[in-house]
Amino acid sequence: MKNSLSVLRASALALAGLMLAAPSVASQEENKLLAVFFGRFANYIELPDRAATQFVITLVDENPFGSLLEDLYRGKVISGRPVAIRYATRVDEIGQSDMLFITLVNPRSRQEAIDYATKNSILTISTAMGFAERGGIIQLDFLQQHTRIKINHAAAVKSNIRIGAPLLSLATVIRGETR
Repeated sequence: MKNSLSVLRASALALAGLMLAAPSVASQEENKLLAVFFGRFANYIELPDRAATQFVITLVDENPFGSLLEDLYRGKVISGRPVAIRYATRVDEIGQSDMLFITLVNPRSRQEAIDYATKNSILTISTAMGFAERGGIIQLDFLQQHTRIKINHAAAVKSNIRIGAPLLSLATVIRGETR
């Protein structure tokens, strides 16, 4: 666990360094590190027991990664289950998932995805501003050469998801009810 925390910190520092690169290169590198963060975050969360045979990462709306997620997680195991990557264009297509990356631009649709994930104990992640304040669990901000992780602890508890102390120690934590 300590080694995983070191890798998570190193990834955050590397991402900060990449922010100095040209915008198009930085965006591609940010996506690479964001994809790695999915697996790292999974090491520090505890989801409710499920009968599922796969650990499902679902992207809803745009896919900024291209084939990166499939390439990165092919043959990988998270929480003792092989990883499956799924794509949805609308909330009603999400289905059962363990992790949901939300790129929805429309605030109403984004809120519907957050609400769906809360009811179904799905870890939500987004880079959308105000995501954590509106009930999302993990918000990543890439600002001025720094990666900031914001965690809505109350939303995680409401979703029956436990987040480990090492991840919480790296984040700005929102503890009270939001929205």
